[in-house]
Amino acid sequence: MMYRAFLASLFVTACVLGQVPTPKPATVEAPTLRDLSESLQQLSRRVRTSVVQIFSTGYASVEDADSTANAAALLNKQHSTGSGVILSADGFIVTNAHVVRGARRIQVRLPPAETELAGRRPNTSDSRLVNAKLIGQDKESDLAVIKIERTNLPHLAFGNSDELKQGELVMAFGNPLGLEGSVSMGVVSSTSRQIKPDSSMIYIQTDAPINPGNSGGPLIDSDGKIVGINTFILTQSGGSEGLGFAVPSNVVKNVYEQIRKEGGRTPAITFITHSKPELVVRHLYESIYSKNLY
Repeated sequence: MMYRAFLASLFVTACVLGQVPTPKPATVEAPTLRDLSESLQQLSRRVRTSVVQIFSTGYASVEDADSTANAAALLNKQHSTGSGVILSADGFIVTNAHVVRGARRIQVRLPPAETELAGRRPNTSDSRLVNAKLIGQDKESDLAVIKIERTNLPHLAFGNSDELKQGELVMAFGNPLGLEGSVSMGVVSSTSRQIKPDSSMIYIQTDAPINPGNSGGPLIDSDGKIVGINTFILTQSGGSEGLGFAVPSNVVKNVYEQIRKEGGRTPAITFITHSKPELVVRHLYESIYSKNLY
């Protein structure tokens, strides 16, 4: 009897254990469009605090001036505006050389603080407008480094442009047509676009909408790092047609570091020389299908 009772208890125990539900693996919810939107918002707030608006004033030659005109008429006062990105806490900024070319005065409008960006009416007073000086420029890559006397500035880091993939999501920051703090989104259309067959310059092509005023602004990857500096567009209408071009970040980093290294001794000098004196962008000036991003 005891043996039978023992077997019966084993049977009941086995039945009870068999009824214990097996734990189900935890389910992972797929990201939603809201998650993507919030990620883009956070990225925009973080990046925008390092993107500046640049104003330059100078004199440019009037190429089509009458030869009999007064010599003073051969120079025309020129105002241009563009974008730039802060690369160091002590105020070094990279932009396009054509934004500051021939400038006698350069001013930088700093972006609002991140706390101001949360509001609807950021501070637009002149307190954010500071003078800048040209440290150096490289004509072939159309890059320039300027500096403002400020400290503890938010700044961005370089990404590796060699790791970009076609179709990768990117965002363009800048001040198109003077509209401060704008951002647009697109993809990498080509990782290495050669515009002129006889030029060594290679550009990142993107369909992220960029327009006049975006010049010198950063092209940002999904990690919030600089993968390019927006430089020019190809267009028949004068505005964005999805053909934007940026100098790859690896090129920008090399030029920036060289200018910082040499620029302290010999400011405002072109440090990188090439056999061809013509600029890639100068070639594009002459085409009715191109427009620089002043």
